[in-house]
Amino acid sequence: MTHTPEPLIYRYDVTFEAAEIEQGRSFVTLALSQNGQDADQTTLFFFEVAEGMTSEATKRLVQFLNRYIVRFGAVIAEPPEPESP
Repeated sequence: MTHTPEPLIYRYDVTFEAAEIEQGRSFVTLALSQNGQDADQTTLFFFEVAEGMTSEATKRLVQFLNRYIVRFGAVIAEPPEPESP
């Protein structure tokens, strides 16, 4: 009988912010944290909103996201095998 490894589940607290990353285009960035610490300080996660969406509409979207979405998760179905020395 083969053993199927349990998937790894990661959950992060998430905060959304409105931003203009390039040439006046609106984006929504995601700040991920875990146990009060930034989860990733080297990567910027973002959503690019529809062209023509105003910065005011983007801010309203961010308010909605922050009110109703509290966690960001990832599931790794098969954890990687440990590296041999």
